Amino acid sequence: MINAIQNWLKTGAEVQEGLRLLGLYAPNNHLHRLVSLRPEQFKHLLIERLSSLLPSTPPVSLTIPPVAKIPFREQWPFLSDKDCPNELKILAADKITAYRNYTTAHQSLFDCTSLESCFVVAKKVVENFIENRKIHSELAYYKEHHVVLGKHPIFEEVKRIAELRQLPVAELFRRKTNLEEAIWRVQSEIRKGNKPHLLSEREQRLSAKRRELAEVERIISGYGTIQHQ
Repeated sequence: MINAIQNWLKTGAEVQEGLRLLGLYAPNNHLHRLVSLRPEQFKHLLIERLSSLLPSTPPVSLTIPPVAKIPFREQWPFLSDKDCPNELKILAADKITAYRNYTTAHQSLFDCTSLESCFVVAKKVVENFIENRKIHSELAYYKEHHVVLGKHPIFEEVKRIAELRQLPVAELFRRKTNLEEAIWRVQSEIRKGNKPHLLSEREQRLSAKRRELAEVERIISGYGTIQHQ
């Protein structure tokens, strides 16, 4: 078994051969069906499962370099600079969240009891891995060039928030009401839990609307301060 898996890994980890080895040494119908349906997306799960059978070889997996190796603020020292764009500070917090979501979901992969639950958990692993890497690209680019890359959706979001400052007070109050209702709807969708495959998208939408609401309330509060001066 050990030689067969090691040779498979050394020769490129071809999917069909990997599925054959999975059936021989670690039968898992849910994983077999998942990889068969979407080999490019979930091949890493097959590699990780078979690698875990090797007694002296760490599992080969889709992993993010551990944050703990270098303190976060030391890895990205520019976050403390006065001229650091607010977008990067928001992304830094989101990066930590994405990493935590990734590791939590990754630990749950082999506790799945159905194809649907396996798909949902694997989807969360992949989505948070991708989100973490998108943010890493933004931070790494700024660290090297001291200008933003600007490809992450957060930059469009911040642009929309900046446009709020141009709105009249009456429109700001209408926007505040609309945002509060939208936040309530998203929270209700999350609480129902009837579409777990949409959880990641809903959480991101909720965070964006909360940030926009906070800015609207800050602007409205500023108007109140001006009137009392």
